[in-house]
Amino acid sequence: MARRYGVRPAMPGFLGKKLCPQLIIVPPDFVKYTEVSRLVRSVLGEYCDGGASGLVVMSLDEVYLNITRHLMERAGWPPDRRTYWPRVTPKTPLLVCRCAKNNKDSTVNDFLVTSSTSNSPSKFPFTSSDKDSSKDSTASPSTPSSIISLVVGKDEALATCLLCGMLIKSGPRVFGTSAEEAVREMRFRIFCATKLTCSAGIAPNSLIAKIASDLNKPNGQYLVESTLEAVEAFISPLPIRKVPGIGYVTECNLKAFGVERIVDLWKRRGSLYHLASPTALNYYMRITLGHCEDEWANGEGAPVLGFSGQRSACQKSMSTERTFQDCSDPDILQAKCRQLCISLVKDMKEAHGKTVTMKLKLDTFEVRTRSQTLPDYTCSTEIIFQCASEILKDEAKAELANNSRALTLRLMGVRISNLVPSAMCQQFRQETLESAFDRGFKGAQGKENCEVPASTYHIEIQDTSILKTTLPTLVIEKEPTAKDNSNCSTTVCPVCSKELKLKDLEQMNDHLDTCLSRQTVLEAVQETFTSPQPSTSNSPSVGVKRPVRPASFDGPLDKYFKIE
Repeated sequence: MARRYGVRPAMPGFLGKKLCPQLIIVPPDFVKYTEVSRLVRSVLGEYCDGGASGLVVMSLDEVYLNITRHLMERAGWPPDRRTYWPRVTPKTPLLVCRCAKNNKDSTVNDFLVTSSTSNSPSKFPFTSSDKDSSKDSTASPSTPSSIISLVVGKDEALATCLLCGMLIKSGPRVFGTSAEEAVREMRFRIFCATKLTCSAGIAPNSLIAKIASDLNKPNGQYLVESTLEAVEAFISPLPIRKVPGIGYVTECNLKAFGVERIVDLWKRRGSLYHLASPTALNYYMRITLGHCEDEWANGEGAPVLGFSGQRSACQKSMSTERTFQDCSDPDILQAKCRQLCISLVKDMKEAHGKTVTMKLKLDTFEVRTRSQTLPDYTCSTEIIFQCASEILKDEAKAELANNSRALTLRLMGVRISNLVPSAMCQQFRQETLESAFDRGFKGAQGKENCEVPASTYHIEIQDTSILKTTLPTLVIEKEPTAKDNSNCSTTVCPVCSKELKLKDLEQMNDHLDTCLSRQTVLEAVQETFTSPQPSTSNSPSVGVKRPVRPASFDGPLDKYFKIE
């Protein structure tokens, strides 16, 4: 009802009160929201390929699922398996409207009531949200009475009463075998489990389904056939703002270049090539084709598990924010910032982030966002708070310098982005020499150059006593197979005197380079320790590079090869 006065989600409370003086603001109950969301997922899990673990959960009230396999199985179901009564359990009362005004002899489509409680005309006319309602359902704001539709939803089997929230129609429902009928059945069962209505979009991919789910709200659904013609006819005339990811700013930028509808993205692709980034241009072109990469729906790739254990889309950032009364006290703002950081870290159970962003909404409703990148990935409350606190202090100083007043906020938010799972953090950090040796000794799996059996490597330490503890050399040699031995020739290295099995001169050269480099280092270190102490003259010899003596060979390298 409040929507008919112009009240919208995320609107400030005082604005909602001005638009609708009778507005009742209900405090949030996230525990209850989570429990209801769990009930919804339990119902949808019976229809999804892979069960509840196959659901792609985007939020408490948004989920994607692939029902292709269910539709194939559903085609052979008998009618009794597709029949449901409007009740929670078999022995509970029916979830049917029993309002006194609803007991009149009237059909669902003609179910209207006249209201004349207000003496003054309303600023916003009461209009029915259903296109199938009677023509008299829209009243002029100047008339003394307004016609209000008490039916929410166009589907007679799923329509609910606006007064009590219960179903208008009684009796069992028998659903069909098509995709539309399967989704109607889901919505009906969700209502029976939670007493809440929902909207749905049915389409070939998640992008089209997301857009379609907004077209028949509330308590409705929309089907887009799985053909190129149907997808093109559906998406081309839509405004660009309907596309997820295109907000107010992007919409204004695109409209400045004549892009108002999705079809214009294709017509203006030449201009967009020079204006948009390659990533944005790729996204725009995919939108014009109605294309979306749904690896999770096709069973391709590993599923991405969310923080609740449910599979979810790849999450790139996490945030939390709170609205409060106008506040300019620096200590209170810092305390609120710390609380937000603590709450954010609790949600980051399985991830580390690197970029901290502060969202600040001033008492003038100006929104500012400031970001800072940390030197390393973290999930530490103190590190995130320290970064956010510095941003907050800098904004307070800037506000005082520019506007000569204290920073007054009514909303504060903290976001951390560039998220990676905890197990992957080490891969993004610079590896030290010790960790490289560790992996070499342990033969870490998954990397070809580290998959070395224990019998194929050894540590060589030269006889010089001083070098036994200072220069250990790790030599990793791959054992040749029988196939490799057939193409190898045997030779002896003139530097280390080892017998080698090599295929060509290139391998011999590589081995010689390694031996000569190691020999040169050993000689240089040995000379450093055995040379006399430098004198205290004006020309110290410390740090002077010693020339490398070239190695001498008797004859060409070919003589070291024996062809067997």
